[in-house]
Parts: sequence; structure tokens; C-alpha cells
Amino acid sequence: MRVVHVLPVVLALCACRSQPLTYEKVSADPRLTAPGPVVLTVTPAAGKAVTFTRAQLAALGLVSITTPDPSRKNKVYEYTGPLLSSVLDAAGIPRGATVHLTAHDRYATDLRLAPLKDVPVVVALSSGGQLLELRNYGPVYLTFPYHAYTLDRTVYNSAWVWQLKGIEERPD
Repeated sequence: MRVVHVLPVVLALCACRSQPLTYEKVSADPRLTAPGPVVLTVTPAAGKAVTFTRAQLAALGLVSITTPDPSRKNKVYEYTGPLLSSVLDAAGIPRGATVHLTAHDRYATDLRLAPLKDVPVVVALSSGGQLLELRNYGPVYLTFPYHAYTLDRTVYNSAWVWQLKGIEERPD
């Protein structure tokens, strides 16, 4: 008679489980890939500004998150766009930098990126299947995965920047 030791195998498989799904990779909506105006300017501290259209942002790869939004009474919304890390990589901004975020309505705030290095922050271009426009938080809206990460809301609620138009790296 053979004795099979199943418990060590089960425990090993359980230990390999990844984090809960925080975002889903999605294919590009044709409206996001259409030619259009610049919607975001990203400026490294020691470099030239990089401009992005919706299509250029979508080309970085799109993800979707469904998360509570503190700007909208903590109701749950679905947001789609590239990861902030992909946008910063494309512009040459290191992930541990501090950035200055500016909006069309002149709202501005600074955001330290180091604590967010493993957090999939989304640069949203659409919500609930609708393109974001100036009238509905767009055309670019910085969103955080509150549904999957415990983030200090006293720090990050102010970084949910709607009508985002610029990201500028702050020098150290």
C-alpha cells in the first residue's frame, strides 16, 4: 500500500496564489485609438516634455478597474486606461519620483510615487464604456485601486485628479 502525501502539495499550491485581481487587461476601444488632440503632457525633471493623445496612451496597454471613487461619493465605477507606471516609463520618469499633477481647472497637487511602486494606479480615459471628457472628469482622470489596496485616503483622495492635463517630475 502506497501513502500519498497530499497536504504538502496542497500547501505549496496555496502559497503560490497571487494577489487578488486588481485590474483586468482589456483590448482597445476604437474610440480610444482614433486620432485626436494631446490630452496629457508629462515632463521629466531633466528632460523634454512628452505629449500624449488618447491613442498614444491606449497604445501603452489598457487595463480596467472597478473601484469606489471618493470624488463621486464613494460609489463604485469602472475605469479604463493605461497604468500610470507605463505612462511614466514612456516619459522617462523614475517610479520613485515625486510628481506635480495639474488639472484643466488649475487644481494642482504633488504625489510621491515611491509608496505606490507596486500599486496599479490607472490613468483613466473612459468610465463605464463612456469616453471621459471635460464635462465628466476627463479627458484624463487619475484613479486608484481602493477596492484592492489599503491606501491612506487622507493622502490619496487629493490625488484622484480629474481633468488631469499635466504630470511634471519634481527635482529631488
